[in-house]
Amino acid sequence: MNCLFSLILIGTFVMYSEVGAGGSCLRLENKIFDNLLDMIVAIKSGSTNQGGNNRPAFTATLKTHPLTLSGNNVIAKFDNVILNRGNGYDPKTGKFTAPKSGLYQFSFTIMSNNGAALHMAVSINGKSIMRLYGSKIHGGTETANPVLELKEGDSVYLTHGTSTSQQMVGDNYSHVSGYYIENENEIG
Repeated sequence: MNCLFSLILIGTFVMYSEVGAGGSCLRLENKIFDNLLDMIVAIKSGSTNQGGNNRPAFTATLKTHPLTLSGNNVIAKFDNVILNRGNGYDPKTGKFTAPKSGLYQFSFTIMSNNGAALHMAVSINGKSIMRLYGSKIHGGTETANPVLELKEGDSVYLTHGTSTSQQMVGDNYSHVSGYYIENENEIG
């Protein structure tokens, strides 16, 4: 903890020197606040890396347009990876595999195409846990934001929810993301 306190002091002095070099006090206050938040997250997560960079997180969009899904339980593969901290998301399979156990927050947004319905489901290890429905209008969207407790190695993904062929709007309108919240051992 003394090492962390020393890092805070050094960072504050370095930022303080910017004020004398033409910076503003408001900018200094914002930097100090941001750095303190990063350090709190690092302490809470047990990380010695500033910013808690050991927390898995990902965001991916569907670039392919449109994506045609034929058959029940076909996995939607979001092919444009924006962030993949911890490499838990695999765009080749469309699955996020938990690199460590704990609570995760996910967001799934789908958009229907050409005035047809779109049925999708959030699945964990092959079991559907909730459904999404893109309505029968072009651009009908649905979003699900589950908080899930996962064990290391559990897979979360979006599957097609009906046997009839349907299309999802791509062009980065449909997307998925998720991030690690905490493990019960980190709750303080």
